[in-house]
Amino acid sequence: MTPRAVLFDLFGTVVHFRADVAAAPPGGAPRRPALGWLRATLEHDCPDVAFDDFLAALMRVSQELTRQRPPEFHEVPSRERFRRALAQIGIDSDSGAGDLAERLSLAHMEYLTSLTVMPPEHTEVLEALAGQYRLGLVSNFDHAPTGRRILAMHGIARFFAPILISDEFGRRKPHPSIFAAALTRIGVAAVDALYVGDSAAEDLVGAHRAGVRAVWVNAQADALPEGVPRPCHEVRRLTELVPLLVS
Repeated sequence: MTPRAVLFDLFGTVVHFRADVAAAPPGGAPRRPALGWLRATLEHDCPDVAFDDFLAALMRVSQELTRQRPPEFHEVPSRERFRRALAQIGIDSDSGAGDLAERLSLAHMEYLTSLTVMPPEHTEVLEALAGQYRLGLVSNFDHAPTGRRILAMHGIARFFAPILISDEFGRRKPHPSIFAAALTRIGVAAVDALYVGDSAAEDLVGAHRAGVRAVWVNAQADALPEGVPRPCHEVRRLTELVPLLVS
């Protein structure tokens, strides 16, 4: 059945992160090779706090949040993640932790934004599909203003209506409610939609739970994880959607 609407994941599907930099995953703790943007902010505000202690706390909080997600998959905003890490090292609300958490979150988001890449051929794919389908976006991201900024910066926000970001919606993929909300807003039934994403655990599982057929963008030709429903199509590159969907 030809879909009436195509929904997309954002990071790793439409927009990529630079391959030459060890970026922090959206909604996750930053990796050690690139920490200057956080270190500078913390040392300016709290020069007596050991950065390694803060980093260890941030890692613990991020791991705890990941463990606590199932089965409801509530989203925890970026600022709250940083606030909890600061609390673990003794910086509480009476010490201005809320404002500092906001500054750390914004520094983290500024850095993530600088790492994003929009392949020109992806814009061409969206232009081709927009001529035939309604397009929407469903993204896991813990700071919606930055997600929307990235879409605008790369000139692709115009393609998507609706845009659902977990920070605004309150739940993350693979919870089916975020997919259901996108279907309601785009005005099609699940059987008339197609979802395109790169994450087996979030995109394939979430789409299946919502009754939506999925296309897996499997750039590394990974094996399908055990227990994950098989997609209706598997592609290596987003450009392979065009011959599949454009007549």
